[in-house]
Amino acid sequence: MNTRAMYSDNLHDGEVEDTEYESLITSATIMLVDDEPINTDVLQTYLEGEGYTNFIATCESTKALDIMRQQKPDVVLLDLMMPDISGFDILIAMRRDKRLQHIPVVILTSSDDAETKLKALKLGAMDFLAKPVDASELALRLRNTLAAKAYQHQLVNYDQLTGLPKLDAFLDTAAATAATLKENNTNGAALHIYVENLKNINSSLGRDIGNKLLQEFSRKLEQCIRSTDAIRSAFVADARTSIARTGGDKFSIFLGPLDSPQTAAVLARRIIIDTSDPLILEGHQIFTNVKIGIAIYPDDAADTVELIHNAETAMTYARQHGGGEGYAFYSGEMNAESRQILAMETGLRSAIQRDELKVTYQPKVDLQSGKIIGAEALIRWISGDLGFVGPDKFIPIAERTGLIVPIGEWILEQACTQAAEWRSAFAFDFRLAVNVSIKQLHDSDMVSTVQRILDRSQLPAQSLTLELTEGMVMENAESNIELLHQLKSLGIKLSIDDFGTGYSSLSYLQRFPLDELKIDRSFIEEVKSEEIRTPIVRAMVSLAHDLGMTVVAEGIETDIQLNHMKTLQCELFQGYLCSKPVIAKAFSELLMKDYPRQSAA
Repeated sequence: MNTRAMYSDNLHDGEVEDTEYESLITSATIMLVDDEPINTDVLQTYLEGEGYTNFIATCESTKALDIMRQQKPDVVLLDLMMPDISGFDILIAMRRDKRLQHIPVVILTSSDDAETKLKALKLGAMDFLAKPVDASELALRLRNTLAAKAYQHQLVNYDQLTGLPKLDAFLDTAAATAATLKENNTNGAALHIYVENLKNINSSLGRDIGNKLLQEFSRKLEQCIRSTDAIRSAFVADARTSIARTGGDKFSIFLGPLDSPQTAAVLARRIIIDTSDPLILEGHQIFTNVKIGIAIYPDDAADTVELIHNAETAMTYARQHGGGEGYAFYSGEMNAESRQILAMETGLRSAIQRDELKVTYQPKVDLQSGKIIGAEALIRWISGDLGFVGPDKFIPIAERTGLIVPIGEWILEQACTQAAEWRSAFAFDFRLAVNVSIKQLHDSDMVSTVQRILDRSQLPAQSLTLELTEGMVMENAESNIELLHQLKSLGIKLSIDDFGTGYSSLSYLQRFPLDELKIDRSFIEEVKSEEIRTPIVRAMVSLAHDLGMTVVAEGIETDIQLNHMKTLQCELFQGYLCSKPVIAKAFSELLMKDYPRQSAA
C-alpha cells in the first residue's frame, strides 16, 4: 500500500486529496482467513460492493502464515476458532515475525466472551467483528483500520516536518532502484548533503526558524532535481521518492541510471548554487551552506546501505578539507582515513583516564634580558594504540566531538598547578599561557571553570594568559567581545594568537580587551638575513603598542631573527632558539639556568 499517494504534490501542507485517498483505501490487499469457505465468499462479496478489488482467501489455517509472508497483505480478517491452528496461534506467530508484526488484524468471532476479546487485543488485534457479519459494519471497520495503518505508516516512514522519506523508507526505495540498475548494468549515485549552519541557527534564532529553513531547503532540493535537464531523465523512480531527510541536518538523494558520474556532480553543483541564495524567515536574512558527498553505484559499494555510508564519508571529507567546490567524490583512501579518524576519536575519549595526554611547556623569553619569564602550555598525545598523534590530527577531532571542553579543562588545571609550583620554587612572577578553543570560549561554564581552577591551584589571576586565535575571536565578533570581557573580569590576561593569518577588522581589534599580540611564525620565517625588510611585521608591532599590548614573536630559530625582533622593540619571543616544548621536569632544568639562586634545587 503506497501511502505517498495519500498526499498531493504540496506534501508539506499535509493536505489529503479525497480521490487519491479513496483510491488508496480500495486498492488495499485484504486477506481473509476462515475455515468455512462460505464465510470468505460472503465477506469478499460484501467488500467488492464497497469497491475493494484485491483479495487473498484461505480456508487452511496451516497455510495462512506462509501466504502472508509471500504476498504481504495490507490487512487480515481472521477467524479465531479454527481447527489445527487457531486465530490466537496465528496472532502470536505474526507478532513474533518482523515481516508480519505490523500488519493490522481484524478478528472475526461469534463469541461474546470478554476474556476472549481481551486476549486477542493483548496479542495485537486492532478490532472485532461479530459473526454473522453486517456488511455496513464490515465496511466501516475495515476502512478505519486501513486509515489507521496508513497514518501509522506515514509517521514511521516519513519526516513530518518536510514530508520526505526517513532513512529506512529511503533505503527501501534506493534498493529497489539499485536492483533495476544492476539488471540493466547501469550506474547510479548517492548524494549525502549536510546543512552546516543549522545548529547555529537553532541556537541563535530558535528551532521554529530552523524548522522553516529545513522545509524551504527540502523544497529547493526537489526543485533542483526537477529543473536540471541532465538529471530529470536520470531517475528510475519519481524524484520525490529519491530524496530523504536522513538526519536532523542531513539529506540523501539516490539517482540512476547515469550517463556518467559527472551527472551527479552536475546535481551537486546545482544544489550548492541554488541553496546559497538567502532566505527571509520572520524578518531574518538566513544563508545556508551545504557540503555534499557523492558515491557511485556499484563502483563504490555493492549495496545501498554501504553506498550511503560512503557518500557520508565523502561529505565529511568535503567538510574537513574545504575547497571551493563544496562536494567530493568517495574514494577508498577516504574510507581508510575515516577509519583512522574513528580510531582516534575512540582513543581520545579515554586518553585522560589512560594517562596518555601530556602537557609540555615552551619557554616565553624576554628579548632584552634573555631570561625565561613564563611558558605556553601545549598538549601532546601518545596513544598506547596509535603511538604519537600530532595536535594537528587530534585537536580538530576534539573540537568536532566536543571533547575539547573536558580536555581543555584538564590542560588548564594541570598547567596552572604546575605554574604555581614554579612560582614558589623559583620566586618570580611566572606567567602561564594556555590556548582556548572556540567551544571552550562559548561553554556556559567557562568563566566559573577558570575561576575554580585559579582558586584550586593558588595561581594569581594576573599570572594566567588565555590565548585565542585571530580567526576565532573574529567569528561572531560582537558576542565574543562580551565573553572576553567576562573572562577579563577575573583578572587574567588575554592574547590573540597567530596574528596576521586571519581577517581582523581593526575596528573590532581595538574593542577586544586584549593584553598581548603574538605574531605568527610565518612572518618570522621570512627573516633570513640582516638586510631584509619586514614592513608588515613592523606595522603589527607598532599597532600592538599603540593599543597597549605586549608583542610576542613566535618561531624564533636564529640569532638573525632574534636581533631583528629586538630592533623592532618586540618584548617576548618563543622558538627553538631557546627550546622546543618540553615536559615539566626538563622545563624546570631550563629555569634553573636563569634563576639558580632562587631554585629550590
